[in-house]
Amino acid sequence: MLENHIAIPFDLKDVGEDGVFKGYGAVFGNVDSYREVIRPGAFIKTLKRGGRNGYGVAMLLQHGRTDNTPIGVWTDLQEDKKGLKVEGQLAMEVQRARETHSLLKLKALRGLSIGYDFPRDKNGKIKKGAIERDEEKNITYLNQIELWEISPVTFPANTRATITGVKEIGIENATTIKELEAILRDSGYSKSKALTMIAQLRQLFLRDSKKEEEMKLILQGLESIT
Repeated sequence: MLENHIAIPFDLKDVGEDGVFKGYGAVFGNVDSYREVIRPGAFIKTLKRGGRNGYGVAMLLQHGRTDNTPIGVWTDLQEDKKGLKVEGQLAMEVQRARETHSLLKLKALRGLSIGYDFPRDKNGKIKKGAIERDEEKNITYLNQIELWEISPVTFPANTRATITGVKEIGIENATTIKELEAILRDSGYSKSKALTMIAQLRQLFLRDSKKEEEMKLILQGLESIT
């Protein structure tokens, strides 16, 4: 399952001594380094359902790169005109949460980042309407998001340092050109090299299902050299 990350700065003066802090996990309208824009309404359904799996949205540190243990809970998540407004409570009895609290106060952790996917059909394909592509502007609009978790992160201004930083899938699982580009770039390829590969593969994505096995073989070959 593809998991994406978007990071933004947040106001560190809102970090309280009791471990309560506020901010925005995502904002609407800005174009990130993937040329993606989150649209208003993107979070309404996922928040109503209680996150992607219905068990709530986790609070992790750095997207759980080294430890998936929660460091607290999100006590209030709501979409407003600006974006995804959040309020959280660090579990101050937990050492990792206390360390996070200290780092937040020192501004060593400077932002929040969401971990998310898109709604998908029974075949794992992104549902129609969840995203829209404007080829002329080279922008992808995110209309509906399935929220997994929200993390305090180190590099909110450097979007690529945190977006898709902990993907655990192979290149052969890409279901769209956009997903393939993201995976190739996160695997260390330069943008120009990734786009060259994609140009060579684009027609395979557009042809009929008879080419599916051929496409998978090529993608697996690419994965073996990343």
